[in-house]
Amino acid sequence: VAIFVASALTSYQVKTSLWELRALIGLTTLPLGLLLVRGERRVRQVFDLLIWVTLALALYGIAQYLFTDYGELYNRIPGPFGHYMTYSGVVLLGACLLLGRLTTGPTAQPAKDWLFLAVILMALGLTLTRNVWLATLVVVTIAFIMRYRRWLPAYAVALALLLSLVATQAPQHWSRLTSIVSLDDPSNYDRLCMAEAGLHMIADRPLFGIGPGMVEQYYPIYRHPTALRADVKHLHNTFIHLAAERGILAVGAYIWLMIAALWLCHRGYRAGGGLAGPRADLYLGVMLALVALNIAGIFEANWRDTEIQRWALFLLAVPVCVDNET
Repeated sequence: VAIFVASALTSYQVKTSLWELRALIGLTTLPLGLLLVRGERRVRQVFDLLIWVTLALALYGIAQYLFTDYGELYNRIPGPFGHYMTYSGVVLLGACLLLGRLTTGPTAQPAKDWLFLAVILMALGLTLTRNVWLATLVVVTIAFIMRYRRWLPAYAVALALLLSLVATQAPQHWSRLTSIVSLDDPSNYDRLCMAEAGLHMIADRPLFGIGPGMVEQYYPIYRHPTALRADVKHLHNTFIHLAAERGILAVGAYIWLMIAALWLCHRGYRAGGGLAGPRADLYLGVMLALVALNIAGIFEANWRDTEIQRWALFLLAVPVCVDNET
């Protein structure tokens, strides 16, 4: 918060950046979580609610895909949100909480939870959002290795069969998937141009950045001449965007928050007995969600998305909330 304020006060346009400080309201989610959600029982209640909300969002998105004109690459399903990136990012975090539950505890998990996960993963697949696909693959693989390591070859075969099915039955999704590593894809090249522009912004103002809200206004000045878009609202990378807007100190604070929460979760997870621990699902759910958030954040500035940020801020508080019974 202090770095955010300092960045606004040293901005290229102080008055405009000071208005961006209204985002401080959203940052209160973390301390409010610490104050209002106390103890394991309360945390479980909130997790249950978030998982049910995620399921409802997934069903909403699937219905949009089936019964409306949403679904094409340039008209992707947004759920009840204003943008498909917000929708996919929020559903991703909820999927991780459910995945943490299914990875821990008794071997025979309720069938409904597996069904819920299948529905949620289907919705994520239909969003055509590559950063979320990649993050989902990573956290699902991590969870599988943790719980069913000896079945890893079977998992690899199943994944290959799934990819074959997508290639033959869903050409739009297959082309979207294969475009991840292609520089011939216009959006990939444009993201590289945005990254280069962001690095120049950081070089000009490394400590506190060019100012909150200034990336959109100054991008045309820093833009590479071959970039696809003349104007952008953000740089499609959480770390570069945060550093360009608020400086490398802000990125350091962000990374510190993530590492601190992951370390606290890992400590609680190990102290409780690992996968068999009574709180393992809570700790693992948070760890998977934060890993997914930051993998997706390499390709999308998801931290600036209020709905995603507030979920993440609460999850950062969870390892402390679980131990706070008073």
